[in-house]
Amino acid sequence: MKSWMLRAPADVLSPADEAACRAALRGRTAAQVPATLPKWVFLRWLTEQGFLLHGSPVGELTELRPAEKAYRQPDEFSNTIGVYAASDGIWAMMYALRNPQTTQMSDMGLRLQKNGQWGEMCYFMSLAPRQGQVNRVEELLVSGTVYVLSREGFQNSSPYHNPGLGEVQESHWVCPTPVRPLFAVPVQAADFPLPVRLHDRETVDARCQADPWGFPWLDP
Repeated sequence: MKSWMLRAPADVLSPADEAACRAALRGRTAAQVPATLPKWVFLRWLTEQGFLLHGSPVGELTELRPAEKAYRQPDEFSNTIGVYAASDGIWAMMYALRNPQTTQMSDMGLRLQKNGQWGEMCYFMSLAPRQGQVNRVEELLVSGTVYVLSREGFQNSSPYHNPGLGEVQESHWVCPTPVRPLFAVPVQAADFPLPVRLHDRETVDARCQADPWGFPWLDP
């Protein structure tokens, strides 16, 4: 595990909290989730029940549609045109909380293989401002929405070899057709359980061009 990788805080779901999660799922509403239960824990519980998650700063979406854009990722799967989702709550939250005024987000949600076994989820998130000087990362985070999706029609990314990290498995899924969410979970910056970095886009772009597999292209 690299020094810049982060892991989720330790948390155990109590029987009462799990009952509240089940009630929220039956009612298709996050309003039944207790305020004392971290949103990322509820989202994690949903993925454990087999659901996928799609984060967006745009609320009240009734249909998610494939984005026609060039992703410019080093692996083939991540360049697929489609609706993307995650089988991990924290990674989905990154996309929900990203301020549209950011010009770039460097993010990661994956497991590393060691001795033939997959380890715990590892994370990274860094944002670059679109314009002007930003000294506090909170300025680049907004309230957003995590949409809960069925896995129907989605394909999971296969494990692959990352030259800098070894064998990795991303919590990455894609569907080539439009998807209708089952329900939505509103989130805000205070719900995110991990620290977020700031970076300069021009610097990261130059380092990425020189070393496409050198993520996250931090200062030496």
